[in-house]
Amino acid sequence: MYWSNYHSHCTYCDGRSSMEDFVRFAIAKGLKKYGFSSHAPLPFLTKWTMPEDDFEDYEKEFYRLKDKYKNEIELFIGLEVDYIQGCSDIKNEFFTNKKLDYSIGSIHYLDKISKHEYWSIDGDFETFEKGLNLLFGGDIQSAAERFFEITRNMIDKGDFDMVGHLDKITYHGLKIRNFDIESKWFYRLVTDVLELIKTKQMILEINTKSLNEHGITFPHQQFYPLINEMDIPIVVNSDCHYPTNVTAGFLPTFKALKNAGFKTMHQLFENEWQPVEFDEGGLRF
Repeated sequence: MYWSNYHSHCTYCDGRSSMEDFVRFAIAKGLKKYGFSSHAPLPFLTKWTMPEDDFEDYEKEFYRLKDKYKNEIELFIGLEVDYIQGCSDIKNEFFTNKKLDYSIGSIHYLDKISKHEYWSIDGDFETFEKGLNLLFGGDIQSAAERFFEITRNMIDKGDFDMVGHLDKITYHGLKIRNFDIESKWFYRLVTDVLELIKTKQMILEINTKSLNEHGITFPHQQFYPLINEMDIPIVVNSDCHYPTNVTAGFLPTFKALKNAGFKTMHQLFENEWQPVEFDEGGLRF
């Protein structure tokens, strides 16, 4: 049995430790496959994305570690690419000729709340609430509908491998009065996106980052049976920013997925994503 994790962040973006620290912890935690997915550069500066000029160093350090630890763990290089409608996606010029093992498509920003500022749905709650009020008059259902509309646009545009933290708007959305994650309208929004993921034959990430602290994964656990029924390929990632969290939330998530009927999840083998059997203790060799 072994673990894997393809969603991680180091000091080349907003991670809290070096690439090598993450590799050492991954080995100690029993991972056999580990991927780096730093936040890709955006057309504007942020505190949490990789600057364009750092990509060459990111690549060099990755290949140094890949060779150094080749007998202990298989390492992969990727990027988490933000989709911002009309501004940023994996078809931007920066990504031309970049040699990546995989990419994750994610949404952290929605529409502009001022001339120079996009609304972050993944920052602090005050920023979330500000954007919700400015753009949607505090209406969380309208905001969620817009979030999933942009998510569908991202998936339609394509050219990435994995859909990251599918319903991340719930992270702060659950703090808004009258937002019910079990409501019919929310279930419909998520179902529509899942159907598109299936049509486009993309991999869906089960993101465990918020499980230990908030008790939820992205997508939410209530959707596991539906995802299994739709036969959408999955992979479990911890979206770790600290080396100690390389397998955070894995045990209960693997158990919940088994209980929902899943038998396999996808893994990278020689540049191809392939199904691998798993049980509550990890992936099978």
